[in-house]
Amino acid sequence: MTVDIRIDLRVALIGSDYYTEKAIHAYLAWDRRTRALTDYSSLEQFRQALDRAEPAAHPDVVILDVNNVGERGDIRKFIRGLVDSVPSAVVVCLSHIDDLDLFYAAADGGASAFLHKDDVHHRIASAVCIAATELRPDELLYSQQMDGARRLLSHPRASHPLAIALPKPVEYHALKSRARRTIELFAIEGMPAALIANELKLSVNTVRDYNKEAMEALGLRDNDNNFLANLPQRERAFMKLSALEELRR
Repeated sequence: MTVDIRIDLRVALIGSDYYTEKAIHAYLAWDRRTRALTDYSSLEQFRQALDRAEPAAHPDVVILDVNNVGERGDIRKFIRGLVDSVPSAVVVCLSHIDDLDLFYAAADGGASAFLHKDDVHHRIASAVCIAATELRPDELLYSQQMDGARRLLSHPRASHPLAIALPKPVEYHALKSRARRTIELFAIEGMPAALIANELKLSVNTVRDYNKEAMEALGLRDNDNNFLANLPQRERAFMKLSALEELRR
Protein backbone atom coordinates (compact mmCIF):
# COMPACT_ATOMS: atom_id res chain seq x y z
CA MET A 1 0.00 0.00 0.00
CA THR A 2 1.23 3.46 -0.89
CA VAL A 3 -0.51 6.66 0.11
CA ASP A 4 0.17 9.84 -1.83
CA ILE A 5 -0.27 12.68 0.65
CA ARG A 6 -0.01 15.20 -2.17
CA ILE A 7 -3.55 14.27 -3.21
CA ASP A 8 -6.01 16.90 -1.98
CA LEU A 9 -9.49 16.26 -3.35
CA ARG A 10 -12.53 18.44 -2.73
CA VAL A 11 -15.59 16.17 -2.59
CA ALA A 12 -19.27 17.13 -2.91
CA LEU A 13 -22.18 14.81 -2.15
CA ILE A 14 -25.57 14.83 -3.91
CA GLY A 15 -28.77 13.07 -2.99
CA SER A 16 -27.68 10.85 -0.12
CA ASP A 17 -29.81 9.89 2.86
CA TYR A 18 -28.97 11.46 6.21
CA TYR A 19 -27.09 8.55 7.75
CA THR A 20 -25.06 7.78 4.63
CA GLU A 21 -24.21 11.45 4.32
CA LYS A 22 -22.90 11.66 7.88
CA ALA A 23 -20.87 8.47 7.53
CA ILE A 24 -19.29 9.58 4.26
CA HIS A 25 -18.37 12.94 5.75
CA ALA A 26 -16.72 11.25 8.72
CA TYR A 27 -14.70 8.84 6.60
CA LEU A 28 -13.60 11.54 4.16
CA ALA A 29 -12.55 13.74 7.07
CA TRP A 30 -10.35 11.01 8.55
CA ASP A 31 -8.42 10.66 5.30
CA ARG A 32 -5.97 13.51 4.65
CA ARG A 33 -6.40 13.12 0.88
CA THR A 34 -10.07 14.10 0.80
CA ARG A 35 -12.13 17.05 2.01
CA ALA A 36 -15.91 16.90 2.20
CA LEU A 37 -17.73 19.96 0.92
CA THR A 38 -21.40 20.92 1.21
CA ASP A 39 -24.10 18.31 0.56
CA TYR A 40 -26.80 18.95 -2.03
CA SER A 41 -30.27 17.45 -2.29
CA SER A 42 -30.62 18.05 -6.04
CA LEU A 43 -28.68 18.83 -9.21
CA GLU A 44 -30.36 22.22 -9.40
CA GLN A 45 -29.18 23.10 -5.91
CA PHE A 46 -25.69 21.96 -6.86
CA ARG A 47 -25.69 24.10 -10.02
CA GLN A 48 -26.86 27.15 -8.11
CA ALA A 49 -23.99 26.70 -5.67
CA LEU A 50 -21.53 26.37 -8.57
CA ASP A 51 -22.78 29.62 -10.08
CA ARG A 52 -22.02 31.43 -6.83
CA ALA A 53 -18.59 29.85 -6.29
CA GLU A 54 -15.23 30.67 -7.79
CA PRO A 55 -13.88 27.94 -10.12
CA ALA A 56 -11.07 27.27 -7.65
CA ALA A 57 -13.71 26.22 -5.11
CA HIS A 58 -15.42 23.72 -7.41
CA PRO A 59 -15.27 20.06 -6.34
CA ASP A 60 -12.79 17.61 -7.80
CA VAL A 61 -15.16 14.72 -7.13
CA VAL A 62 -18.95 14.51 -6.97
CA ILE A 63 -20.39 11.51 -5.12
CA LEU A 64 -23.89 10.78 -6.36
CA ASP A 65 -26.27 8.49 -4.46
CA VAL A 66 -28.11 7.08 -7.47
CA ASN A 67 -30.83 5.48 -5.34
CA ASN A 68 -32.11 8.90 -4.32
CA VAL A 69 -32.04 10.68 -7.67
CA GLY A 70 -35.34 9.51 -9.14
CA GLU A 71 -36.43 7.05 -11.81
CA ARG A 72 -33.78 4.88 -13.46
CA GLY A 73 -34.32 6.57 -16.78
CA ASP A 74 -33.33 9.88 -15.20
CA ILE A 75 -29.92 8.68 -14.00
CA ARG A 76 -28.19 9.00 -17.37
CA LYS A 77 -29.51 12.52 -17.91
CA PHE A 78 -28.70 13.49 -14.33
CA ILE A 79 -25.09 12.34 -14.58
CA ARG A 80 -24.61 14.03 -17.93
CA GLY A 81 -25.87 17.21 -16.29
CA LEU A 82 -23.23 16.80 -13.58
CA VAL A 83 -20.47 16.18 -16.11
CA ASP A 84 -21.52 19.26 -18.09
CA SER A 85 -21.71 21.40 -14.94
CA VAL A 86 -18.23 20.50 -13.71
CA PRO A 87 -16.25 18.98 -16.59
CA SER A 88 -13.09 18.93 -14.49
CA ALA A 89 -14.69 16.75 -11.77
CA VAL A 90 -15.17 13.00 -11.73
CA VAL A 91 -18.53 11.50 -10.80
CA VAL A 92 -18.61 8.56 -8.37
CA CYS A 93 -21.96 6.76 -8.15
CA LEU A 94 -23.01 4.97 -4.97
CA SER A 95 -25.80 2.39 -4.78
CA HIS A 96 -27.14 0.02 -2.14
CA ILE A 97 -28.46 -2.38 -4.82
CA ASP A 98 -26.57 -4.23 -7.53
CA ASP A 99 -28.75 -2.98 -10.37
CA LEU A 100 -27.10 -3.32 -13.78
CA ASP A 101 -29.59 -0.93 -15.38
CA LEU A 102 -28.34 1.77 -13.03
CA PHE A 103 -24.78 0.73 -13.80
CA TYR A 104 -25.27 1.08 -17.55
CA ALA A 105 -27.02 4.42 -17.12
CA ALA A 106 -24.08 5.67 -15.06
CA ALA A 107 -21.61 4.44 -17.67
CA ASP A 108 -23.53 6.12 -20.50
CA GLY A 109 -23.84 9.31 -18.51
CA GLY A 110 -20.08 9.64 -18.06
CA ALA A 111 -19.51 8.49 -14.47
CA SER A 112 -16.01 7.40 -13.44
CA ALA A 113 -17.10 4.85 -10.84
CA PHE A 114 -20.12 2.81 -9.76
CA LEU A 115 -19.66 1.43 -6.26
CA HIS A 116 -21.86 -0.60 -3.94
CA LYS A 117 -22.13 1.05 -0.52
CA ASP A 118 -21.41 -2.18 1.34
CA ASP A 119 -18.18 -2.63 -0.61
CA VAL A 120 -16.64 0.71 0.25
CA HIS A 121 -18.01 1.75 3.67
CA HIS A 122 -15.05 3.27 5.57
CA ARG A 123 -12.87 2.80 2.48
CA ILE A 124 -14.83 5.41 0.50
CA ALA A 125 -11.91 7.88 0.51
CA SER A 126 -9.50 5.32 -0.92
CA ALA A 127 -12.01 4.42 -3.64
CA VAL A 128 -12.56 8.10 -4.47
CA CYS A 129 -8.81 8.67 -4.76
CA ILE A 130 -8.47 5.79 -7.23
CA ALA A 131 -11.40 7.05 -9.32
CA ALA A 132 -10.05 10.59 -9.39
CA THR A 133 -6.33 10.01 -9.85
CA GLU A 134 -5.63 6.54 -11.26
CA LEU A 135 -8.25 5.91 -13.94
CA ARG A 136 -7.97 6.74 -17.61
CA PRO A 137 -10.86 8.64 -19.25
CA ASP A 138 -12.13 5.44 -20.89
CA GLU A 139 -12.31 3.42 -17.65
CA LEU A 140 -15.13 2.89 -15.16
CA LEU A 141 -14.37 1.61 -11.66
CA TYR A 142 -16.76 -0.92 -10.11
CA SER A 143 -16.81 -2.71 -6.77
CA GLN A 144 -17.24 -6.36 -5.81
CA GLN A 145 -21.03 -6.55 -5.53
CA MET A 146 -21.25 -5.01 -8.98
CA ASP A 147 -19.26 -7.87 -10.48
CA GLY A 148 -22.07 -8.32 -12.98
CA ALA A 149 -20.63 -5.12 -14.46
CA ARG A 150 -18.42 -7.43 -16.51
CA ARG A 151 -21.44 -7.72 -18.77
CA LEU A 152 -20.63 -4.17 -19.77
CA LEU A 153 -18.24 -5.68 -22.28
CA SER A 154 -21.24 -6.84 -24.34
CA HIS A 155 -23.00 -3.51 -23.96
CA PRO A 156 -23.63 -1.51 -27.17
CA ARG A 157 -20.77 0.77 -26.16
CA ALA A 158 -18.54 -2.29 -26.42
CA SER A 159 -15.32 -1.71 -24.46
CA HIS A 160 -15.90 1.98 -23.83
CA PRO A 161 -15.74 2.54 -20.96
CA LEU A 162 -13.63 -0.37 -19.79
CA ALA A 163 -14.81 -1.96 -16.55
CA ILE A 164 -12.03 -1.88 -13.92
CA ALA A 165 -12.42 -3.71 -10.60
CA LEU A 166 -11.96 -1.82 -7.35
CA PRO A 167 -8.90 -3.28 -5.55
CA LYS A 168 -9.45 -5.47 -2.51
CA PRO A 169 -8.74 -4.15 1.00
CA VAL A 170 -5.19 -4.56 2.21
CA GLU A 171 -4.93 -7.64 4.41
CA TYR A 172 -2.98 -7.66 7.64
CA HIS A 173 -2.44 -11.33 8.42
CA ALA A 174 -0.73 -10.60 11.72
CA LEU A 175 -3.81 -8.77 13.01
CA LYS A 176 -5.69 -11.21 15.22
CA SER A 177 -9.47 -11.04 15.50
CA ARG A 178 -9.50 -9.79 19.10
CA ALA A 179 -7.12 -6.93 18.33
CA ARG A 180 -8.86 -6.21 15.02
CA ARG A 181 -12.18 -5.65 16.78
CA THR A 182 -10.77 -3.18 19.30
CA ILE A 183 -8.74 -1.22 16.76
CA GLU A 184 -11.74 -1.00 14.40
CA LEU A 185 -13.92 0.40 17.15
CA PHE A 186 -11.13 2.80 18.10
CA ALA A 187 -10.03 3.97 14.65
CA ILE A 188 -13.15 3.57 12.50
CA GLU A 189 -15.99 4.14 14.96
CA GLY A 190 -14.03 6.70 16.99
CA MET A 191 -14.78 5.07 20.35
CA PRO A 192 -12.54 5.79 23.38
CA ALA A 193 -10.94 2.91 25.26
CA ALA A 194 -13.44 3.09 28.14
CA LEU A 195 -16.41 2.78 25.79
CA ILE A 196 -14.78 -0.07 23.87
CA ALA A 197 -14.16 -1.86 27.16
CA ASN A 198 -17.83 -1.52 28.10
CA GLU A 199 -18.95 -2.65 24.63
CA LEU A 200 -16.76 -5.77 24.59
CA LYS A 201 -16.92 -6.53 28.32
CA LEU A 202 -13.16 -6.08 28.72
CA SER A 203 -11.00 -4.03 31.04
CA VAL A 204 -9.65 -0.71 29.79
CA ASN A 205 -6.11 -2.04 30.17
CA THR A 206 -6.96 -5.06 28.02
CA VAL A 207 -8.37 -2.81 25.31
CA ARG A 208 -5.21 -0.73 25.36
CA ASP A 209 -3.08 -3.86 25.15
CA TYR A 210 -5.08 -5.09 22.16
CA ASN A 211 -4.79 -1.71 20.46
CA LYS A 212 -1.03 -1.74 20.99
CA GLU A 213 -0.90 -5.24 19.52
CA ALA A 214 -3.00 -4.05 16.58
CA MET A 215 -0.76 -1.06 15.90
CA GLU A 216 2.21 -3.43 15.70
CA ALA A 217 0.32 -5.75 13.34
CA LEU A 218 -0.58 -2.78 11.14
CA GLY A 219 3.08 -1.86 10.89
CA LEU A 220 2.72 1.34 12.92
CA ARG A 221 5.47 2.09 15.38
CA ASP A 222 6.45 5.22 17.26
CA ASN A 223 9.75 5.41 15.38
CA ASP A 224 8.16 5.23 11.89
CA ASN A 225 9.98 7.55 9.52
CA ASN A 226 7.13 8.44 7.17
CA PHE A 227 4.17 10.79 6.99
CA LEU A 228 2.02 8.51 9.16
CA ALA A 229 4.37 9.09 12.07
CA ASN A 230 3.20 12.71 12.23
CA LEU A 231 -0.48 11.82 12.49
CA PRO A 232 -2.45 11.08 15.67
CA GLN A 233 -2.54 7.40 16.60
CA ARG A 234 -6.21 6.96 15.71
CA GLU A 235 -5.77 8.59 12.31
CA ARG A 236 -2.71 6.47 11.54
CA ALA A 237 -4.68 3.31 12.26
CA PHE A 238 -7.63 4.50 10.17
CA MET A 239 -5.41 5.15 7.14
CA LYS A 240 -4.11 1.59 7.37
CA LEU A 241 -7.50 -0.07 7.95
CA SER A 242 -9.13 1.84 5.08
CA ALA A 243 -6.35 1.14 2.57
CA LEU A 244 -6.88 -0.73 -0.70
CA GLU A 245 -4.39 -2.79 -2.66
CA GLU A 246 -2.69 -1.37 -5.73
CA LEU A 247 -4.89 -1.01 -8.81
CA ARG A 248 -4.36 -3.82 -11.32
CA ARG A 249 -5.56 -3.83 -14.91
